[in-house]
Amino acid sequence: MGKRISEKGKQLRGMGTGEGAEYIPYITTSEFNSRGTTSVITDWKTGRQVHCLSQSEALWYYVLRWRDDIADIREQYPLDNIQTTMIAEQLGFRHPGKKDHVMTTDFLATKTDGSYTAYSVKPDKRLSERTLQLLCIEKIYWKNNDVPFQMLFKDEVNMILANNIRLVTEFYDESKVFDKYSEVKHMIATKEIDVDLTKKILDNTDIDRMLEGDGYENR
Repeated sequence: MGKRISEKGKQLRGMGTGEGAEYIPYITTSEFNSRGTTSVITDWKTGRQVHCLSQSEALWYYVLRWRDDIADIREQYPLDNIQTTMIAEQLGFRHPGKKDHVMTTDFLATKTDGSYTAYSVKPDKRLSERTLQLLCIEKIYWKNNDVPFQMLFKDEVNMILANNIRLVTEFYDESKVFDKYSEVKHMIATKEIDVDLTKKILDNTDIDRMLEGDGYENR
């Protein structure tokens, strides 16, 4: 049975603070009664436990984290309550929750150049009027803070790519390599070799072909 943590309790625990391996998400999967769609992913670069509240978030986390221009991703990132309350009032929308409720953004990505991009992830494009209102608050919040804001939908993610990233990053840590197949996956995960992961799920037959000398390029 999940137990929601109060806003004060979250602040006392430092939730929503830190960066990289030290970041603590403002919302965790343990706060939900039903965990059928939630998942905890181990970030292969930092070892941090990443809390995804939907399958859509998990899939997009893999794809975004794989990108070379993204240095870090903070999930369930808290927004300043004073700012979101003011935006809601200006728009004539009801702010969610009680007076002290803190809204969150699904992902706040830190780019390698030091800039940020905020992402909201939804399962599909059929959004209710209330969801659109909340997204509008979120979008204006990030605009006011000079941070680009993007929407991501489950049907837009390349499922083959996301699953291949999941498969190879299991062996990002070299200590987990135990045979030739895991070694190749490790080399793909660390980008020592360049393989197209977008078109089919990588299997041992593909790896055998790579080992024969055609099918990958050294970076």
